[in-house]
Amino acid sequence: MSFKELLKHYKEGTASEEEIKIVEKELEKYESIEEYLMEDLNDDIFLKDEKNTKEVEKNIEENKSIKRSVNKRLAKVVFSSVLIVVLLYIGIFYGYSNIVDMMHYDPTSITQPKVEGYQRPDFYYDMKAYISLNMPEHSIYSFTSQESKGFGEYQASYSLRDLFSDESQRYFVDISKDRLTFALDGIFSTKNRLLGWEGFGKVKHHFSKEDSEEEIEGFNTYTEKKNEETLSYINKLNSLSYISMSIVFEEDLSMEEFYMLSQICEELDFKWVGIRTVEPGTRWSENQPLHLIGFNPNYNDEGSTNNKPDEDKYPLFNYDIREIFKGNISSEKDLKKAYGKSYETHFKSRLSYIKDREEFVEIFDYNSYKVDFYKQSLEYIEKNGVKTYGVLVYGTAEDFLNKIDNVPYDTLHINRVLPTKPNIYR
Repeated sequence: MSFKELLKHYKEGTASEEEIKIVEKELEKYESIEEYLMEDLNDDIFLKDEKNTKEVEKNIEENKSIKRSVNKRLAKVVFSSVLIVVLLYIGIFYGYSNIVDMMHYDPTSITQPKVEGYQRPDFYYDMKAYISLNMPEHSIYSFTSQESKGFGEYQASYSLRDLFSDESQRYFVDISKDRLTFALDGIFSTKNRLLGWEGFGKVKHHFSKEDSEEEIEGFNTYTEKKNEETLSYINKLNSLSYISMSIVFEEDLSMEEFYMLSQICEELDFKWVGIRTVEPGTRWSENQPLHLIGFNPNYNDEGSTNNKPDEDKYPLFNYDIREIFKGNISSEKDLKKAYGKSYETHFKSRLSYIKDREEFVEIFDYNSYKVDFYKQSLEYIEKNGVKTYGVLVYGTAEDFLNKIDNVPYDTLHINRVLPTKPNIYR
């Protein structure tokens, strides 16, 4: 009988005692074999698991190392990218911006020699020269401010003083690549640019040789009547009334003659001296109006400062009365000559300076052709001398009535009147 049949009888419980012994003996043998095989199998599996675990740990460590390496490289790339962007921004903003700034008018630039280790920006001298030459009743007051916004754009400000009312105000301007993008009032107001010349009408529109005698006679009659009305009006004013008056002379005066007039009429305050820049009855250009320019003969209306542009190039740019007495002054004649010379030098310096500042003139002046006008004016006075056709004068009604007969006037024009002088201590 086969072992399979014996095992069947054993399971069914029909096996004999002998058959049971045979089956149990075989089963015991198989159990021993199974135990043996299981022990070997467990050792193999354990070794394989241990080997696999080490490989996994190794792989994990390698992955971590790779990640660390990748992260480091990525961090370097990110840092390099950020650094490049920052450097590009700095390079563009400061490098390219500076290049753009160099191509346009820069109010922050300082091109004049330093005095005692400090120098003001050119914009301060630009405004100082322009206002004194072109705006009879005003002066620059205090400092200017100027700030670069990059790429040819600037914000600037200046303080303008009304010499008659003794009031000052700060005005702001924005400049973008040689263009004004914001500029209100101040030197740009219609009143200051166009309406301040009424009293010098005869100079601006002087009769030429082509005008008929009838026209000239008619104008002279009108002028005489206007002068009479002006003097009559002053007579009716309170003696302390404060007057701003434009006076045109019968004939041009030299600077020495003007000085003598100011001494004879010392009660009057001469605030602006108009200078002849073309022959009477002519225009500086066929297509352009005649521009009037002059200077303020007072040394204290702009404030005291040691700062000035190149002294060799623009001597006496700041009118300093102390310079007058550096020479040998031993007589009234010497004094008259010294004052006359100082006025000439001061006016020429201001005119020379503004002539050299073409960019400023083209942006800030009311007529870009004035660049040529300033050049021709300088040529004219170098050839014909510095002479005045008229003045702007302040004084009380009483002072005018007392001194007007000493003035060789042709026309009188009242600009403004105040009840009293704004500041009796100036």
